[in-house]
Amino acid sequence: MQSFLDPAILFFVFGLLAGRLKSNLEIPPQVSRFLSLYLLMALGLKGGFALSESGLTSAVAISLGCALGLAFVVPAL
Repeated sequence: MQSFLDPAILFFVFGLLAGRLKSNLEIPPQVSRFLSLYLLMALGLKGGFALSESGLTSAVAISLGCALGLAFVVPAL
């Protein structure tokens, strides 16, 4: 039950629900920016805590390197 209270899951479920109900939900730009930053921070903290528990292995280092590489390449496309 605790996993359903994860911010990423809640954003997805409420977004899906609003789309299914054909809601004309309009979120003010300030609230949208806050929610975006909150979601990014929640995902980053969750990933950071998981990484601190698992330790830095070669597979993790390769994955982080690929993610950083894609973070620079994708916006340039």
